[in-house]
Amino acid sequence: RIILSFILVALVSCNTNVAKIENNKKGMLRPTKELVLYMEKNFPLDSNTARKPMYSQMVKDSVGTRYYTFFNDYDNSICMFDYDTKKQVKRIIYDKKEPNGILEPMGYHIKNMDSIYVYNKAGIELILTNYEGEVKDNISLNNMMPIKNPEWIFRYPQYYPRTVIPIIEIKEELLFTGQYMWRFPDSLIEKFNFTSKISLKTHKVSFKNKYPKEIYGKGYNWQNPLLKEVFSDLNTNKNIMVFSFPVSHDLYISDLDKDGYKKVFGGSNLARTISSIAKKKESKVSNQEVITQFVETDLYSAIIFDKFRNVYYRFIRRAMPTNGKSHWKDKPIGIIIMNEDFKYLGETELGKWKDWNWENSFVTKEGLNIEFIDRSDIDEVALILKVFKVVDLK
Repeated sequence: RIILSFILVALVSCNTNVAKIENNKKGMLRPTKELVLYMEKNFPLDSNTARKPMYSQMVKDSVGTRYYTFFNDYDNSICMFDYDTKKQVKRIIYDKKEPNGILEPMGYHIKNMDSIYVYNKAGIELILTNYEGEVKDNISLNNMMPIKNPEWIFRYPQYYPRTVIPIIEIKEELLFTGQYMWRFPDSLIEKFNFTSKISLKTHKVSFKNKYPKEIYGKGYNWQNPLLKEVFSDLNTNKNIMVFSFPVSHDLYISDLDKDGYKKVFGGSNLARTISSIAKKKESKVSNQEVITQFVETDLYSAIIFDKFRNVYYRFIRRAMPTNGKSHWKDKPIGIIIMNEDFKYLGETELGKWKDWNWENSFVTKEGLNIEFIDRSDIDEVALILKVFKVVDLK
């Protein structure tokens, strides 16, 4: 579920400055841990429910029952399964028409069954609903600027929520990570914030967290919007947000109550130097150049904190030669393991992107859940989660 239309857009690049982001620890890290398959969970799907959901959330009720919920775009609904029995227990269907309409839902956060916040991409808004699908309030995320007015994209983030870019609840607030899509002028990088903070009491919205200038400033041409994605997760033990940018071997740590970052190494033992595109200011970057760079470059993605084991998992989409034929879905996916202090513990190869919906990954007490795509299941009879646990390297 990648915004492919953006990958293929050719924009005007800024200048010939080329970023060379080196991995100074390549080949020097010593692994002690790895991920191994622990169990598999199959959730049966009916003819109106699709696998590969773009967004899911684990929810626990007052008696401790765990529910695996995910958004089903076949019928504009949130499906709820008992995580342990794997039986579907509820489906919340949203209309697309007023007054309870949500035209383009793309993510949600279930605070409780009377407070379900749904992101409506068509309106750049969070919509407060209940378990019956009724709309209770609308919260603008772009200060109610008209969508057709292009000025809003220079002031407010755009959002593409996925399981690995969750809407996070903390201290009576929701934290919602977005991104900037286009080429950064240096004047904008000093002003643009990509994290929305939504008060659960007042529904007022504020913004924080800027792109690191040393990566995205200086006129560097990161043409592809996928290179400006921001992956984030909350360390509930330390009350810090951890950000993973695709083109940085480092991780950026943000205190919830302060501005600025602490930077720590969070890279792969195998990743090579990551370079931006070199083009003169008046030149255009071709579609093929954008795709080739994406396929042939090591690019980081999701960062997930495992509160049960106090470790981080960071995903990487490994570089591969294009040879004029290779598809981005053939890129190998790796997972780096770090302890809570970001010490490297090891990394595990998952497989090809096309076999894993890695964007639908989350943690339970059993381990790291990742959706597996059984390509022989042409009727999509089940959503398959493979669960991995951390073990000592033999």
